[in-house]
Amino acid sequence: MSNDIVFTTLETLINALKGTSFSTVTYHVEKEEFKLLEVSNLKKDLADEVPEHLIISSEALDKIAQWNETILRVSDDITTVQELFKLTLQLGFEKVAFLQVKSNDYIQGLVIVGSYDERSLNEETFKPLINLNHLACTILEQAVVVKQAEKSIAESNTLTAITNAIKTPWDTKAFFETLCEQVRKTIGDYAFIGALYDEKTASISIPFLYEDGSVRSVDSFPMGEGLTSVLIHSKRPILLSGNVQEKAKAMGAKIDGKPAKSWMGTPLIIDNQAIGALIIQDTEKENVFTQEHLDYLITLANQVSRILFNARLLDEGRNQIDKIQTAAEIARDISSALNINELLLKAVNLIHERFNFYHASIFLIEPSKNYAVIREATGEAGAQMKRSGHKLAVGSKSIVGFVAGQGEPLVVNDVTKDVTHLPNPMLPDTRAEAAIPLKVGDRILGVLDVQSTTPYSISPSDINTFQTLADQLAIAVNNTELFAETQEHLSQHRLLHHITTSAASGTTLEEALTSAVEGLQVTLGGDRVAILLSDDEHKNLIVKAWVGYSEGVTDLTIPLGSGITGWVAAHRKPLRINDITQDTRYIQISSNTRSELALPLIFRNDVLGVLNVESEQVGAYNENDEEMLGTLAGSLAAIIANARLVEQIRKQAERERLLYEITSKIRRSTDVQTILATTINEISRATGARRTQISVGVGMSGTASTSITPSTNKE
Repeated sequence: MSNDIVFTTLETLINALKGTSFSTVTYHVEKEEFKLLEVSNLKKDLADEVPEHLIISSEALDKIAQWNETILRVSDDITTVQELFKLTLQLGFEKVAFLQVKSNDYIQGLVIVGSYDERSLNEETFKPLINLNHLACTILEQAVVVKQAEKSIAESNTLTAITNAIKTPWDTKAFFETLCEQVRKTIGDYAFIGALYDEKTASISIPFLYEDGSVRSVDSFPMGEGLTSVLIHSKRPILLSGNVQEKAKAMGAKIDGKPAKSWMGTPLIIDNQAIGALIIQDTEKENVFTQEHLDYLITLANQVSRILFNARLLDEGRNQIDKIQTAAEIARDISSALNINELLLKAVNLIHERFNFYHASIFLIEPSKNYAVIREATGEAGAQMKRSGHKLAVGSKSIVGFVAGQGEPLVVNDVTKDVTHLPNPMLPDTRAEAAIPLKVGDRILGVLDVQSTTPYSISPSDINTFQTLADQLAIAVNNTELFAETQEHLSQHRLLHHITTSAASGTTLEEALTSAVEGLQVTLGGDRVAILLSDDEHKNLIVKAWVGYSEGVTDLTIPLGSGITGWVAAHRKPLRINDITQDTRYIQISSNTRSELALPLIFRNDVLGVLNVESEQVGAYNENDEEMLGTLAGSLAAIIANARLVEQIRKQAERERLLYEITSKIRRSTDVQTILATTINEISRATGARRTQISVGVGMSGTASTSITPSTNKE
């Protein structure tokens, strides 16, 4: 019950009693504590003897209730209540009576009526006082009824205002603003706080804080040791009217900032789960709030809890649908991009804009799998990191590094309290960060990283949405890589076809090989290329065509089995060396060579030679290069074999032509001497000999010879 009503009633009764001849002492009763309100008509100097407070036990209160409207002798009848007995003795009363001001059978006030002689206080003189007390009790009861009616009306008005505050789409700030207005009308203009609790993240947010005429909000913070956290954790209303700091400390709560002098709050409960709290406080005055104020706040909280819970579910559902639709739109947009740079740029910009993040970036894991390298990011900070080649070691002490190593999402809703977070000076406002792996099967392609300026702003449902988006993004990245590889392979095969065609069109073997090495150097981007052929005895390799080496390479002869190329020829299979400084077989030709790939030129099981390429970069060649050059090696071997065959056929044809010309000239001669002379001249001309001699046998007795020196003077 409101103390204002009780005080008003007691003051009315006190003023009426002042007009009588009796001495009175009036106390206000709160449970077992009696607080002095007024004394009147006491003997001189006795008023100071009346104690300000009396503590009366519940048993003693039951005895006092039995004395209602009864005149008692001090010495005989009230000794069982020692506190009152001592008081009446101090005041010198002979007789005493008690007027109990009650409401709903609870004593709200007690008036001690005393007399200094036995005759003045009797039933006849006491009866008017009894009537006054009855009237006071009636007034009190009626005031309570009026107060309860006003309370019901206020609660009804509050409920109406709350109902009217429910809008679509949901506006939390506007809703709490309506609550605050109703509380101020009912209780007064005090600081009002509407807090929400998120069980999933164990965090508290304050979307509405009214104080000193202004409204603001407070970002999410983790459940801690403050009064709000204690209130939500305990799920029980709290009223602290005075000594707030000491009482809060006794409850295990810590107070940050300016402490309140009066504080009360009640949790918002749904199905025995706290979803928030309503809090009212005053930083200037103590004992401002009463149990009646807290009861009103509890009633308000009961009405608000279900509304907030349903609104939160509806709002979360709507937001989740919006996010899923947004993720689907992003996935659709990025899936149409086949260029990886275009894909990543579009992805980070859409995520940044649609989800309103402070920063978004995508890291891709480099081929060595040692680092996650930033490939695309938003804002000026992102541009700077791209220019500097920002990268994080896989498995390092960073959120991106951790996710790149583990392949599992990681959410840090307060980066200031997590050791995994690696602060980035170019992103000073980051307060929450989440990283999601880009995976295809068990393969980790990279990491999607998003950052927010608001702590505890990334929920588990957000992670599910981002994981779906990251999966789509990973597939898109993989597709672009496959597309790029296909295009590269197609381009390489076109170049190989061009090289093969150019080599095959050469008129000589030398032209074919020179065309091949020059074309292959262009394909490989400037690497050194050489073709070595086996000698006639298949004991050595001799450089027949080269590009990128010094002139001295033509003098190089490599025995089969020696060096990398000799090993390839001897073992008839390719050899790829990532670092020639670690391979003792390498025969140094160029001092700055770091990696080498050699492939045998085999035609019909015959090793014709070796195709060799060298680079100044460590690990310059991979399986794809080996496969591509293996195809080229097979074509070159066929071209070399065909060129050799063509050359043999050409030489054979030339010999047959010469023989035909010689025999034709000989047949036209008419005598032996002319035949011999013609034969010697043609043979000398065809063979380039300086001297030619023909011996002819004559009969059975001996031989004759003819020797002619041709005009060419060749021997």
